[in-house]
Amino acid sequence: MASLGFRAAAAADQCASLARLLSPVLDVLIRLWLAGGFLVTDALQHMAPGGQVIMQDHLSSSVSLFARVAATSFGIFVQTICPVLLAVGLFTRFAALALLLQVLLLQMPGHMQLAPYLVALLAWIVVLGPGPLSLDGMFRPGVGTAALPFAGLFTRGLAGLTKRIGPVYAFLLRLWIAAGLAVIALGGVNGVSNMLPASMAPLVAMARLPQMSSMAAGLAPWALLAFAALLALGLFTRAVALLLIVLIPTGMLSSGGDIGWITLLNLPLLGLPLLYGAGAISLDHAIAAAFWRRFPPFEALPAAAVARLPHVVIVGGGFGGVAAARGLRYAPCRVTLLDQHNYHLFQPLLYQVATAWLSPADIATPLREMFRVQANVRVLLGEVTGVDPALRQITLGETRLAYDFLIIGTGARHSYFGHDNWASAAPGLKGIEDALDIRRRLLLAFEAAESSQNEAERRAWLTFIIVGGGPTGVELAGAIAELARHGLTREFRMFDPATARIVLVQAADRVLPTFPASLSAAAKRSLAALGVEVLTSREVKALDGRGADVGGEWIAARTVVWAAGVMASPLGAWLGVETDRAGRVRVGPDLRVPGRAEIFVIGDSAACNAWRGMPTPGLAPAAKQGGAYAARAIRAALAGRPAPPPFRYRHYGSLATIGRQAAVADFGGVRVRGAPAWWLWGTAHIAFLIGGRNRITVLARWLWAYLTFRRGSRLITGAGL
Repeated sequence: MASLGFRAAAAADQCASLARLLSPVLDVLIRLWLAGGFLVTDALQHMAPGGQVIMQDHLSSSVSLFARVAATSFGIFVQTICPVLLAVGLFTRFAALALLLQVLLLQMPGHMQLAPYLVALLAWIVVLGPGPLSLDGMFRPGVGTAALPFAGLFTRGLAGLTKRIGPVYAFLLRLWIAAGLAVIALGGVNGVSNMLPASMAPLVAMARLPQMSSMAAGLAPWALLAFAALLALGLFTRAVALLLIVLIPTGMLSSGGDIGWITLLNLPLLGLPLLYGAGAISLDHAIAAAFWRRFPPFEALPAAAVARLPHVVIVGGGFGGVAAARGLRYAPCRVTLLDQHNYHLFQPLLYQVATAWLSPADIATPLREMFRVQANVRVLLGEVTGVDPALRQITLGETRLAYDFLIIGTGARHSYFGHDNWASAAPGLKGIEDALDIRRRLLLAFEAAESSQNEAERRAWLTFIIVGGGPTGVELAGAIAELARHGLTREFRMFDPATARIVLVQAADRVLPTFPASLSAAAKRSLAALGVEVLTSREVKALDGRGADVGGEWIAARTVVWAAGVMASPLGAWLGVETDRAGRVRVGPDLRVPGRAEIFVIGDSAACNAWRGMPTPGLAPAAKQGGAYAARAIRAALAGRPAPPPFRYRHYGSLATIGRQAAVADFGGVRVRGAPAWWLWGTAHIAFLIGGRNRITVLARWLWAYLTFRRGSRLITGAGL
């Protein structure tokens, strides 16, 4: 029964999530349509046949009341300013109220046929207010606590209006639409009016308001009556509204009628109950309340019931861990997500923080913010120091945490191939701290070159070595070259930043060895165009704070960045299981640790031949797919269903950018290079960023940097030279 409740909660939550996603869009479309209609009417009404604006002093007694009022300052404000406020969502309720009063009280030429629709839609905005895609929605959280007179009272009053009047208005709207359907089903407004006494003529006129006679053609009377009854009762409201939206235009076409503008105007009216639901005065609400009392959602369960649920512990808040936690959203279990940091990091753009393109907050999102609406997830900040598979516990310092299922996605760390003493001289790039350290070193190098009195010392400060020709190394080299050639132009007096030397060292015979040879060659040409020296088939034999020995040649450089290798976290030692040379745990085809069906290892921590018989690459998509697979397997185990088929990694393509309008993309049979690949790379990274704020911020920063060549995050923080 608990499983049934969670499945029902999943279905209801998915519907609600879809409604939350689409309802702001409908709100914007309705506001824009209303604003545009009023502005067009204002322009037409104020223009005389000769093209002159009607002035109040020249109005004759035969001119309509609307024209008289419209010519006053108040009329100009209502007819011109209020539609603009309505469109942008600023003081939206007041703008809608002013326009609503204008429709109700004044004679508005051109609006008489539209008046019912305008009244319904404007009243909806007045009662419920604008959605989140508006200035009011953006400012709403801070208005209530603003240091303004009556701000709190004003905010509470609007909230009370929505809470108390909103359900009543939703009920009246449903009755209005239902009355129109019923009148049409009973033979049309004229037929019904002949059957009723004259005293009831206003009620018949009200039934005409939806203007559905033209859009209901082709639908059977019994169907219209059934839909009317369901809408009036508020039963299956969303389904009925959806059916009407689909069937009415279909019926018009099948009967040979035209889908005119009157038909289209009814779609927003039907969209309101579709996306916002039936409201509190409905059978839908009563049934839902009874169901939730019988099967309470996770957040309503008592503490004792929550404690009895299976416990899933996820170690690591990276791509894999986040995907696993999201995959368990509707599972009958409690989830604990552990990480050393309180944020999820979008690592593919970490190099842009290191080269002053972006700030850390642009590519990081707090884990608690990500899971604030997923009640079964608890986020803990801590470092795992061990795992006891026998007792099914993990160790957090002096604390132990029991689990029923364990998902480990701790990622990878730098590998210096036995030369760990190089770490202080050549930092790697795996976290925000690494990126800020590299940014500090890069910017300090230019500052030291400016103050240096020795030319040889200045050349050493202006020489940058990147060890490793994979995607990270190539992207770092290109970004540093663009920073030197374009980002620092005319900012130094003792040297030209464009004379900086950027050296990319690769032990293999070509850069981007996981890409096809043709794309590797294209990437090398793009790097050369930026002034980057690419040294292939060269190994670093030694390095320190003064430079590096590259294949027997000493290159004096005060800044060296390591991008050559990674190794897994010490997971094998925790579990006492077999690992490969990179320290990754050898897991089965179902990502489980051999002999431990309750432990999953995903992402860079796992060695699994799940990519056409080859090892899964250490990429973000592989971690996300692994986390989603582990969640599916746990859901199946909790429900008593068979385990899913073995994990198979689906490779959708590889992307790497070198610089402005220079990138490479490999989609298997399709290979793209140059500007098209660069646009694909940017679009993909914006799409996969978490959080709308991050997407907007990164897009704005990229646009600014693209148009001006300026970097906005060139702050030197941390220790000095």
